[in-house]
Amino acid sequence: MAKKIRALRQFSHFHLGTVDGGEVKVVRDDIAEALIGMDLAELVEDEAEPVKPKPASKPAKPAQDKK
Repeated sequence: MAKKIRALRQFSHFHLGTVDGGEVKVVRDDIAEALIGMDLAELVEDEAEPVKPKPASKPAKPAQDKK
């Protein structure tokens, strides 16, 4: 089975590679338990991920007359 974890800080793992703080990954149970035990990650419940708002687009600059 697999568990979903959230990294508490950046770390490197042989199988996962570099994991950034706050990043959520689905990993095997044994890996999840080890990372949680070392205080590198926390278990994430199966809830809907919050949707990040898209950054506002920059307003178009008005055309300047060239003289």
